[in-house]
Amino acid sequence: MTDDKRYDAVIAGAGPAGSAAAYVLARAGARVMVLDRASFPRDKLCAGLLTWKTTDLVERIYGMGPQALLARGVIEHRADRYRIRHKGMTLACSDLFHPFYFVSRRVIDAWFLDRAREAGAEFRSGEVVTAADATRGEVVTESGDRYQGRFLIGADGAASVVRRAFPLPRAAFAANMGMGLECQVRRDDPDITAAHPDLRENYPTVYSGFVRTGYGWVFPHGAHAVVGLGGLASRKGASMRREFAAFLDFLRLPRRFLGCCKAHLLPYGNFLTHPVHQQALLAGDAAGLVETLFGEGLYYALRSGELAALAVLSGLSGKDACEGYLSGLRQDIYPELSGSLRLRQAIFFSLRFGPLPLWCLLRLGGERLVEMAHGVRSYRWLRRRAAGPGRAG
Repeated sequence: MTDDKRYDAVIAGAGPAGSAAAYVLARAGARVMVLDRASFPRDKLCAGLLTWKTTDLVERIYGMGPQALLARGVIEHRADRYRIRHKGMTLACSDLFHPFYFVSRRVIDAWFLDRAREAGAEFRSGEVVTAADATRGEVVTESGDRYQGRFLIGADGAASVVRRAFPLPRAAFAANMGMGLECQVRRDDPDITAAHPDLRENYPTVYSGFVRTGYGWVFPHGAHAVVGLGGLASRKGASMRREFAAFLDFLRLPRRFLGCCKAHLLPYGNFLTHPVHQQALLAGDAAGLVETLFGEGLYYALRSGELAALAVLSGLSGKDACEGYLSGLRQDIYPELSGSLRLRQAIFFSLRFGPLPLWCLLRLGGERLVEMAHGVRSYRWLRRRAAGPGRAG
């Protein structure tokens, strides 16, 4: 292998996890190569909601807060209210102490990658990784090229190729792999006038009752709304499609939207507790690092990418990168994922008896539950974990 294909770190995947890792590494002076099968900007299915903890992390890493991102068009919508329904019954509807922001993954993922490239990371688009060697820190692409790093970061999504190089039972990871289906509804679509009024609101609505373990959503994105359904409906995608069709019927949307919906894998409780092996680390969806109640992934992708980069930097200086990465995950990520999983199990079990238990939880929890979603409080017993943004929003 020629020296021009040897790096301090090779990163498979240029989504938020891979780009955050590349940015942190390149800014510290490491030689980094990022590989992705796609050319950017590219479309990516995602509801696109940013909580306070996500915008706070973006500001800390990149030095740019939500107002600056709004001005640059990276954030496309701000919402100051939220609603939770069980089918047609409103369980909660209130103002937010801090806004939810909404983004297009096509736009924000390209923005993250641009920051990494500006910091000095190299990027190759159209490179489909077909095999990985965790011991050598090496990947092989469809074109036959080999790229080797002192460390390899697998940030290549839920169907990760790098993960296959790990001694992991594939069935265990697949057991809690969920599915999401989404479509977009333009605000000027003539069919929206007869549709459910939630589609015309400027704030998000989350729905229970349409899938046994999961939820539906209508999220505003400026000129359009994203309508989706995700969770562990069954082992068969056809069942989820039927449930999405029922959700569209509830929203009084014509079936043509079912024909244009797209599906994606959704890690939903299958996070890996040991996503390291030899010279390789897994980040983001590749490690299943997605919050297990609402399916929030952007924060955990960015944060795990940052933690992987910091671990690699310590490894380049002679320390144990794998243990450093695991230490960071145990401190900041695993407690939230395990706590949200326990809460999810309790909520969806209680919904078998109707919406009353969830209504009671929302009434008793009040704003503390919203603080939990934003990351101000922990999913573990609602303990405060951050000072938060204050009431100014």
